[in-house]
Amino acid sequence: MSNNIPKWIESNSIVKRTKFFLRSISPWGVEGMNLYDVLRFFGLGLINGSVSIRAASISYRILLAFFPAMILLLSILPHTPLETNDVMDALLLFFPGETVSLFELTVNDLLEKSHISILSIGFVLTAFYASNSVNAILTGFNASYLLEKKGNPMLYYFISLLLLVILVVMLGVAVFLIGFSGQGLTWLSNKGLLPGELLPWLNIARWTMSLILVYFSVSILYHFGNPDRDKWRTITPGATMTTILIVLLSVGLGAFITYLDSYNRLYGSLGTFLLLLVWVNANSSILLLGFEFNVSVHKARNEARSNLQ
Repeated sequence: MSNNIPKWIESNSIVKRTKFFLRSISPWGVEGMNLYDVLRFFGLGLINGSVSIRAASISYRILLAFFPAMILLLSILPHTPLETNDVMDALLLFFPGETVSLFELTVNDLLEKSHISILSIGFVLTAFYASNSVNAILTGFNASYLLEKKGNPMLYYFISLLLLVILVVMLGVAVFLIGFSGQGLTWLSNKGLLPGELLPWLNIARWTMSLILVYFSVSILYHFGNPDRDKWRTITPGATMTTILIVLLSVGLGAFITYLDSYNRLYGSLGTFLLLLVWVNANSSILLLGFEFNVSVHKARNEARSNLQ
């Protein structure tokens, strides 16, 4: 990478000091491995890896799976004791700002009426498109510029089905913890069945558990999406970065929409759909960035070990 940098930049005193500082940081415990080498590989992966194109491909598949999944979920809800307001409040916790209004009418219709035919069709479509979206994520990882070994596309189809089941369970529990368990805790507290002083701690615990489930979901995707993996690593720099960025994106986009009332007046429901597209694409890009960072750490570690031999 340094061969492509002009000499006048490399000879700059600030650049030299920055490189020296980055080379002095080695949090991975491998002799000869430092943050500069990790960032060097990371830059190569971003420049040559067509991240934006891969993110667009993943976003397209996720959006195809999104609406059948919503219809399936909402078709099940009439058979539960949940009220419409409870469901809308839960959705507001997951989707930034006004994006919930995009499917508010559909939510009301599906909750008020039982649609058995929609339930069966929704299950088939959701299974098909959701497995395709997981496969698109794995394929997007496989297209990384830094990977020396590429995965088998046919094998990814079978892996995506297995991962779909695991991710549905884990994310389903996360949805329940964030969306509905809070209302249950409040109800128990109001009935005097739960001490009020415990409520804040239980709310912190359920949000923490939800973040842990999201973190593990990202780690699972990164593990199976990397053909160069050597062993299972639950906690990785890329998964940590991805989880933090996903949370910051949702909070930031929600705040942005809240304070930008003129956006809704100008674009209306079309603007809501555009915001959903931006949110999905940004999350897809974040997933790829975290994966590229993990691969960069892996490459830098292997390079350091080979230099010691």
